[in-house]
Amino acid sequence: MILTLVLITIGALLFLVIVYNMLQQYRQKQAAEKRSILVRQNQIVNETEELLLNAGQLPYSRTLVLTLYQRVRHSLKTMLEADPGNPQLTGRLNNVQQQIQDARDNFPPVQGSFRRPESDQQALHMLRLVKRLRNVVRQEHNRGKIGSQAFVAEDRRLELVQLKINLSNLLKRVRMSLNNRETAAARQMLEKGKKILANLPDKDEQLLNIEETIQTWINDMDTRQQQAEQQKEEQENEKSELDVLFEPKRKW
Repeated sequence: MILTLVLITIGALLFLVIVYNMLQQYRQKQAAEKRSILVRQNQIVNETEELLLNAGQLPYSRTLVLTLYQRVRHSLKTMLEADPGNPQLTGRLNNVQQQIQDARDNFPPVQGSFRRPESDQQALHMLRLVKRLRNVVRQEHNRGKIGSQAFVAEDRRLELVQLKINLSNLLKRVRMSLNNRETAAARQMLEKGKKILANLPDKDEQLLNIEETIQTWINDMDTRQQQAEQQKEEQENEKSELDVLFEPKRKW
């Protein structure tokens, strides 16, 4: 009888130990998932806020700004669900809600215009920024946060900004080639830019100006080439006349 009670007691204790360990593992798993959610969503918030801070580098649209703010709001809500007693998250969420409303009421359809990069480093930074923005817009579209029509329009707008950066770099390299008298390389780059723009159905005023600049430079190069060929031909003709004038006279 005593042995039976001892065995039952030991079994009960083992059961309690197992249950306790299971509860501990469950709490640890929950805590780990909570930390993972907070870290991931906080990373998204920081990256998105960084994109918002770069609004002066590129022309941002109202659609893009609202998409970025709404992305921050979604992450803050997810963090608040994981950590409901955090007053800091509540304050940040309220602040973002106000920024969303301000953007809806006051942000223009597109703020600012494209400014050509002043250096290769700035151009590279702008290209990376456009790439990140397009990735965010695509992700938000895949999550159903942006309608298909708005996504297509915004992605195309950013694609054209990317093209303007690349064409600005192309014109800069053409200018350097011309200064170095590398005419063939300059012409090749100009023809490439001309071909790209010729196949573009939705050129805006800035792209039209770039296209006009490219065509002007090509025309100038053609004019110089024609003048050089004409001058060379005149020199050859003059040389031929001199050769005839001073050639030895034949004796008959």
